[in-house]
Amino acid sequence: MARKVGDFFWERLHAWGVRRVFGYPGDGVNGLLAGLQRFGTDKIEFIQARHEEMAAFMATAHAKFTGEVGVCLATSGPGATHLITGLYDAASDHVPVMAIAGQSARMAVGGHYQQEVDLLSAFKDVAGAFAAGHGSRADAAPGGPRDAHGDGRAAGDRADPAERPGGRAL
Repeated sequence: MARKVGDFFWERLHAWGVRRVFGYPGDGVNGLLAGLQRFGTDKIEFIQARHEEMAAFMATAHAKFTGEVGVCLATSGPGATHLITGLYDAASDHVPVMAIAGQSARMAVGGHYQQEVDLLSAFKDVAGAFAAGHGSRADAAPGGPRDAHGDGRAAGDRADPAERPGGRAL
């Protein structure tokens, strides 16, 4: 069977030392959860919370008490926004937490799709330097795989993000 994005996703998190994820399943992340099943829950444990907000607080507590990166996962729309309060707790205590959230299909974004939320805007205050989504330049983030200049720009990118095609920085 062909490998899927979810398979590579969990392999990368495991390589980064992630061994536990707190989350609440839903349509927007079912592909990732299927990938976790294939990867092996003996390698990365999935702890299902009763609510997305609790998953974020559990990940924050994990980071506070273990010194490891806490990881929380929620589906798209309101499920993703429920992670925000827990992320503020992590930010206020300066502990590392990674939030993984589903999103509406790329073709549906901007079309007022069911439960569509502009997650980049929603997460900007608590995680603006790290938030990434559809069409983002996350792979060109400082130190990222396309960081040709040491400042987040890929080779050939203009220095001023406003000069990029589309006229806005992501």
